[in-house]
Amino acid sequence: MKRLIFLMSLFYLIQIYGGNPGIYDLAFGLYLKETLGLSAERIAYIGTIILLPWTIKPAWGIIADSFPLFGSQLRNYFFLCYALAATVLFTLSSMESYTTLTLIGGIFMVSLCIAFSDVLTDKMMVIEGSARKKTGVLQAAQWTAAGLGGAGMYYLGGIFAKRSNLGAVFRLNVLVPLTGLLATYFFIREEKANQNEISLRKSSKALWTAARSKQFLAVVVFIAFFRFSPTPPLLFYLRDVLKFDPEFMGTLDAIGSVASGIGAAVFGIVCSRIYRRTLLNMTIGLSALSSFGLIFMQDAQSAVWVYSLTGFFSMIATLGILELAARLCPAGAEGTAYALLVSIYNLAGKPAAIIGARMYDNGVPFAALVIIGSIFTLLCWFLIPLLKLEKE
Repeated sequence: MKRLIFLMSLFYLIQIYGGNPGIYDLAFGLYLKETLGLSAERIAYIGTIILLPWTIKPAWGIIADSFPLFGSQLRNYFFLCYALAATVLFTLSSMESYTTLTLIGGIFMVSLCIAFSDVLTDKMMVIEGSARKKTGVLQAAQWTAAGLGGAGMYYLGGIFAKRSNLGAVFRLNVLVPLTGLLATYFFIREEKANQNEISLRKSSKALWTAARSKQFLAVVVFIAFFRFSPTPPLLFYLRDVLKFDPEFMGTLDAIGSVASGIGAAVFGIVCSRIYRRTLLNMTIGLSALSSFGLIFMQDAQSAVWVYSLTGFFSMIATLGILELAARLCPAGAEGTAYALLVSIYNLAGKPAAIIGARMYDNGVPFAALVIIGSIFTLLCWFLIPLLKLEKE
């Protein structure tokens, strides 16, 4: 179990530093805003395009479940993902200037590679965690590492965004997928896949059986509605209204990341002791509370407190949803089923971000957007009876 926790933590660290969101994230956003002069709505659209690989994760799950690469369902795919990501980042780092299309294309490819590797990591988590009834513990390990380790990533991102150029940030980011290649070589071991036990038809049948389940469909609806709440564009509010510099913005993200790591650790300790229905009630309340907390962010000191509290509460809320998703994955299609539910989680938030950005560009106050988003989240309480979790 200790080895599994170590592997889950390591590969989530690589994911966070590599491209979800990546060390380059803040520098990239500021380049779009301040060098290319794009609006909040256009940046939201670009973010949606770049994150598209995270919204079609079932495709990567089907490939991993059904088509072994030279006899491997995990190891060789990890090698391919990290090698391609390193190549793209190195290419971007060698450029002197960027167009919008160049950045979208390059970062989209990095996002695709990291999203695929994430599906592979989650496949390991679901298979091993379900066998041991420890999915909640393994997820908590993943997100604790992402939170605590991600603090350094955000802090570095803020420093480089202020003191360096985008090309230098891309050069630093190349080291992350290279680390992934080394980690794969030394730590991933698997037996050669048995082609007689693996087929697209078998994986699809297992997924279709799950999809016809009323509880599975109810979870799909719940996750989609939970994520669909208009969100204000924090980048513009922090930069234009509160006048924070990039380094302090990176520090805020680091603080929020540490808080989310602590939240993940707390979740790992208490999740097995709480009924599913109670956990979801708590998830909705904490998510709404973390969203509403943004309204109190008026200066640097209040921003530190808000990022700390929202990081802690939002992580517990996120893991409450993902733990429910992991419990419903059918044997034989673990990667695909979990990827489908997480994709819905990712996808449902993008239209909300675009709507929030458009409303902000059209003059809707930041505080009003925060309140609207919190109300949408609270409405999820009415969907809990559909999940039929009274005895879980």
